[in-house]
Amino acid sequence: MAAFAGSFFLASCLNEENRIPPNCYDGILNNGEERIDCGGLSCVECDHCINGLWDPFRGETWRDCGGECPPCLQCSNGIKDGDETGIDCGGICGGCNLLCADGLFNGNEDLIDCQVNEPNEEEECPFCPACDDLIMNGSEVGIDCGGTCSPCCSSGNCRNGIIDGNEFWADCGGRTCPNCLDTLGWRLDGDADFTPSILPIPVTFDGMVLNFENSPSFSGALINVKITRPQVGWINNQTFTLSPTSGTDNFLAYLGVDAVPYTTSATGGLGTVTLVKVPGYDNGAQIGLFIPDDVLDGCFKPAGHYEFFRGSFSGTLFDPSGVNFITIENGIFQVTFFTPI
Repeated sequence: MAAFAGSFFLASCLNEENRIPPNCYDGILNNGEERIDCGGLSCVECDHCINGLWDPFRGETWRDCGGECPPCLQCSNGIKDGDETGIDCGGICGGCNLLCADGLFNGNEDLIDCQVNEPNEEEECPFCPACDDLIMNGSEVGIDCGGTCSPCCSSGNCRNGIIDGNEFWADCGGRTCPNCLDTLGWRLDGDADFTPSILPIPVTFDGMVLNFENSPSFSGALINVKITRPQVGWINNQTFTLSPTSGTDNFLAYLGVDAVPYTTSATGGLGTVTLVKVPGYDNGAQIGLFIPDDVLDGCFKPAGHYEFFRGSFSGTLFDPSGVNFITIENGIFQVTFFTPI
């Protein structure tokens, strides 16, 4: 009976997996702890002298030092002393730029981790966020708007990873977000490596023809994507067929380092170009995105006409003999055209 009672008692102390439940002595970060086996609602308070923060209310004179903590060293005491050129930097302490992301007011900073005046030396920190610097920074959700700045003139959020407001693509373009990065790239003959074009991409657009004119890649190869506006206008998810019958209006061409031209216009050539997104057009009528000269509701983008194209392309391209061919796969392009007003 005693043995049975003892085994019942031990079983009642264990969980269903016969393991000790999470606690403050298991060497694992669990149970709501701030650090391993300390902090949270259940465990003892963590040592503030090793948390990487400046806790002046706990007696620290700088981060994790002073007061009850070990004495601060010269290069981490929050004072410009010795041969330092800034607070805790320069001289024997190293470059001041190393302190531009530590959350402390040190180095040559005007505010924490930033400078108000234009940085002109490598050891100076970036600009402090401002609502008139034409940059999306600080708490802003658009260029110089949102957060602690004035409300944006678009309902979009340029930091959420989705296309909203009047953005051209996810978190770029439109009246509020930074311009989308011009992009052109492809894969050749099933290669694993994606071949990007060299920026800036040679591309022209006159309202009727979109033409990536002999865009060079890092390998030295050239690619040309040309499409001509159809009668219905430019619309989203519009596919163009590339073949010898499309002639000089629509084609995909490739010139390798061997100087042999390949194109969908040659006998046997076949390809497609799909316009995935074309903001600035509505039902075939070109309306564009006009931003007025004056600043509206905190938006500081240059006034003008913005036109954006994002699409994909692929095809089988033949040389002039109609015998040899290459394949272009996973082609993608993205380009914005801006006309001031």
